[in-house]
Amino acid sequence: MRKLLLGLTVLTILAAACAPKSSSTTPAASGSAASCAVGDLNLHTPGQLTIATGNPAYLPWYGGTSIAGSDWKSGQYTGDPHTGKGYESAFAYALAKQMGFTPDQVVWEGIPFNKSFAPGPKDFDFAMQQISITAKREKAVDFSDGYYDVNQALIADNGSPAIGVTTLAGLKDLRLGAPVGTTSFDVIEQLVQPTTDPKAYPDLSTALKAMKNGQIDGVVVDFPDAFYGYADQIVGQFPPLGGQQEQFGLTFEKGNPLVSCVNQAIAALKADGTLTKLQNKWLQTDADVPVFS
Repeated sequence: MRKLLLGLTVLTILAAACAPKSSSTTPAASGSAASCAVGDLNLHTPGQLTIATGNPAYLPWYGGTSIAGSDWKSGQYTGDPHTGKGYESAFAYALAKQMGFTPDQVVWEGIPFNKSFAPGPKDFDFAMQQISITAKREKAVDFSDGYYDVNQALIADNGSPAIGVTTLAGLKDLRLGAPVGTTSFDVIEQLVQPTTDPKAYPDLSTALKAMKNGQIDGVVVDFPDAFYGYADQIVGQFPPLGGQQEQFGLTFEKGNPLVSCVNQAIAALKADGTLTKLQNKWLQTDADVPVFS
């Protein structure tokens, strides 16, 4: 009998050792917080958060004046991402803090807008420069969750034939422009479908100069941009392309596991009201601007 009991005991131990582990202890459940510690993140440069944005960077997304030694251009239309002023700069530092970085661990990289969603390896962790999430861009890069809902608007100077227009049909015969590769330009092509080919410019500053020189009748911009002295009047705002709300997201190299940790941080900033506070502080979007019909 003793030998039989001993044999049963050994079999019980072996069975326990070979049994599968409980599904309640999964990597997602037990390791998600640890995997988002700064030391565990998949970073371009260990110990620092490298963020790409435009150079020049624009108000109201980036504010203040250039810091000593910075290569960020200063001028009528430009801001500096290092200041923590302006919606995206303030959001960047709030996001970095949420992820465990100190302000001096945030490094900015100046890039052309189209590089922010170009395919291939990245020399930054993510890009942040009013990049709208689109299906076409998602083929080349990974996006974070959206951090701002945006509409498009038409701005023009006094004397422009755009002033007073209230319908998309009324815009068809105008000379319109926008920065190349933007959803602002897509709005002209797809919603307005003008009789004159729209003008694509390398950046917003160039488009605004063309408008000031009378080369075009108006510029399509992100709605918050319309309030910052770029033109005399906001003519109107556009309905969303395809009926879907446009959102800004951060762009990452395809397959970068950093996306999930950034999304956790964005969710936390939404939940505690930080994003709403920053939008209310830095962006003016509450004016009664008609939507083109």
